[in-house]
Amino acid sequence: MLQSGGYFAFLAVIAFIGGSYAAFPTSIKVCSRNDPDLSRCITESVNDLRPRLASGKISDEFRIPPLEPLALSTVNMDRGAEFKATFSELLVSGPSKFKIDNLKVNIEKLIFDFNIFLPKLSFKGKYDLKIKLLLLNIAGVGDLTGIIENNHARVKLLCEKYTKDGKEYMRVKKLLVRIQIESGRFDMKDLFRGDPVLSQAGNQFINENSRLFLDELTPGLERSLSETFKATSNEIMQQATFDEIFPA
Repeated sequence: MLQSGGYFAFLAVIAFIGGSYAAFPTSIKVCSRNDPDLSRCITESVNDLRPRLASGKISDEFRIPPLEPLALSTVNMDRGAEFKATFSELLVSGPSKFKIDNLKVNIEKLIFDFNIFLPKLSFKGKYDLKIKLLLLNIAGVGDLTGIIENNHARVKLLCEKYTKDGKEYMRVKKLLVRIQIESGRFDMKDLFRGDPVLSQAGNQFINENSRLFLDELTPGLERSLSETFKATSNEIMQQATFDEIFPA
C-alpha cells in the first residue's frame, strides 16, 4: 500500500520531467514555454516517455531509477504510543500503468498541478508495527505483501529559478502529494510473534477494516514521498538550464 503513494510522488516528478529532458535524449519531446497549450504538450511528452520509464533507460546515455519495480524509502507511521509502524525495503509493481490528467501549468510562477490514477499496485517489503485498531492491539515484525487498487493522487510542484555559474536553472521548492486509495489487501507475516492463529486473525481484522488502516498510513506516506521525489527531481533538473528545459 505504501508503494502506491511512492508511485504517485514519483509520477509527480515524471509529469514535470516530461517537459524537462530537453538537454538530454533527442527522443524526448521538448515543450516550448510559449506553447499556447503547454499542458497538452507536457502530457503528450509524458505519455511518449512511459514505455522507457519501466526500465529507467531513457537513452543509452541517460537513466533514471526504474519504475518497475519501484523502490521506496522507509515510511513511518507515528500517532502516539497506540499507533506506530515502520515499512521498509518496499518494492512496488504496476507503477508504469499510470495515467495523468487535468494538468495545469503556470509557467510564470513555475507551478505544475495534476492528477494521477493508477488502477492496481502490488507490493512487498518489511514491516514493524504496534497499533491499536478499534479495540484490537496488533503487533509484529516480518514480511509484508499486498495489493492496493484504484489509486488517485493530486500532485502540486512549486518550482523556482536560481542562478549557477551565470546560468539560470530551475528546482523544486515544494512537492505536495494528496493520496486517495480506494481499497487494499495486506498480508503481514509473523503478527503476534508468529502465532499462526492470531496472525491469521490479525490480518483478517486489518483487511476487514482496511479503510481505517489506509487512512492512518496516508499522512506518513505523503510526507515520505514528497521528500524522496523532491530530491530526485532536483537531481535531474540540475543537469539542464531553464532555457534548455523549456525553450522559448
